[in-house]
Amino acid sequence: MKDVLGKIVASRLSYTDIALEPEEIEGKSFEELYRSYSLLWEGSEMLNEEFGESDTEPFDWNTSWVQGKVEEDEQVILLTLPAEAGYEAPLWVPMGGYNECPLPEHQSVIFKHFQQRYQINIVAVSQDTWILQAGKRPQTFEEALRLAKEHFIFCQYVMDGFPTLGHYADYLMKRDIWYFWWD
Repeated sequence: MKDVLGKIVASRLSYTDIALEPEEIEGKSFEELYRSYSLLWEGSEMLNEEFGESDTEPFDWNTSWVQGKVEEDEQVILLTLPAEAGYEAPLWVPMGGYNECPLPEHQSVIFKHFQQRYQINIVAVSQDTWILQAGKRPQTFEEALRLAKEHFIFCQYVMDGFPTLGHYADYLMKRDIWYFWWD
């Protein structure tokens, strides 16, 4: 998991003037990786880690959302995987590897981590979105903040609708649906 997050951080920073060499990423702790990644948003209030009460409504992944994603000429793939192999979904339905969206192999590693820690199930996938449902929520704010940082590195757009990382961590303690979308 940490190696994949390191690759994501290195990839994102490679397009900036704060690019790091691969050897500068290797061996870094998660917090060091996060600090390197957060340089992209240096000075932003969004990085505030203080607890904030989340008033964001949970994402609603109902039938109308699915129908809005499926146009008349698109195909729909229904994929049933054993619960313990759900993390393999990105390998079966490869989505990603463009813009900031991680490669399917990286998504699979991250989903396996989420599955082991939070018993996630894959709910839906589209050309630019993964929706997961957590079977277990973070139990402390510190755990939720760590998870919020993992989500943020994986998909910066999780912060859309949240003023700070602390607010997003609160959301993760209260809600089971995780929505990852890439531009």
